[in-house]
Amino acid sequence: MLAAELRSRRLFAQGLRGPDASRPAPTTAPEVVRRALAVQAQEYLPAQWGLAQRIAPDGRPDAAAVAAAIDRGEILRTHVLRPTWHFVAPDDARWLLELSAPRVRRQMAGTIRKAGWDGEAGTRAVDVVARSVAGGHRTRGEIAQELERAGLPTAGLLFVLLIAELELVAISGASAGRQRTYAAFDERVPAAAPRPREEALAELVDRALSTRGPATVRDLAAWSGSTLGDVRTALAAASERSPGRIERLDDDEEELWHDAEVAAAWSARPAARAAHDDDGERVDLLQGYDEYIMGYAMPRAYLQPPGVEAPIIPEFPLHAMLAGGVMVGRWAPVVQGGRATLRVLPWRVFSRGERRSLDAGLAEVGAFLGMSTDVAFEPMDGE
Repeated sequence: MLAAELRSRRLFAQGLRGPDASRPAPTTAPEVVRRALAVQAQEYLPAQWGLAQRIAPDGRPDAAAVAAAIDRGEILRTHVLRPTWHFVAPDDARWLLELSAPRVRRQMAGTIRKAGWDGEAGTRAVDVVARSVAGGHRTRGEIAQELERAGLPTAGLLFVLLIAELELVAISGASAGRQRTYAAFDERVPAAAPRPREEALAELVDRALSTRGPATVRDLAAWSGSTLGDVRTALAAASERSPGRIERLDDDEEELWHDAEVAAAWSARPAARAAHDDDGERVDLLQGYDEYIMGYAMPRAYLQPPGVEAPIIPEFPLHAMLAGGVMVGRWAPVVQGGRATLRVLPWRVFSRGERRSLDAGLAEVGAFLGMSTDVAFEPMDGE
């Protein structure tokens, strides 16, 4: 598959292009999360922008509205799939954690042991967290105080909270001013019967392909934290339960899979039929950990611009600036004292069309932030 077609199809599946009559755009941030299944979210405000930009501009929520949805528990934030933060929908939180928590716990076992929170110490600490959040939403500082009262250290508190998340004891709560809190898991997550592991894996790859395809087995394994063997088994199960929809593509270089219904919606778009390079001058201001980047395995060659050979990786606090789905620079929102400065670090000179799109995108970020915004262009290397 040509790189331009791959980018175009992924941008469409990701909700960064479209919408299409057969695939309408989400109208709320919780809908974006439900569609994507899990959205990487360790950088809190930029991750919220990543949700908002997948909603049509005429109905796009601002940062305050997205944060309010998180506070209400319509979007939850927890460590799932891999040892990193993700946004998930309440209805998906339980089965996703049941599926991935044992693997995450194994991956973090050495670090947890080194921090002193394995064995009895960790069990006692998680019991303290459970009692604390049973009485309401608690900040990290409040939970630390409870640990001190129980005669436990507070060093490595983040690992205690990670264990509490993986054991379905605690999950994100409503903000307390500028601080985020933890709530009792069962308060925020609906009760549900456990899913058989094979069924959960099939659901995982099925829904991943609907918002990330075409994708390789390696892509799906890297995104989900699963083994290649588990992904192949899950793909077989998913294609069996959705015959004619979850399909393997004939490709000479890689084993690509896609959702045929999403592919049909993409191919019906006039621009896609014409050139596989629709919106070639459109500039996207993505958060550095956006699913368009982190939803695929390294080295992510589809992002590579001419002349740049190093793999594209997150460089927080800088984020990803793309034109036609290819990296063309970095950007960063710097918020301080009720004002925002949008730093722009281009890697090359932009065309007129790209500059118009960039200016429009910067204005959209400013509107999302809901505060006075300045733009600061920084010189390219060699200038």
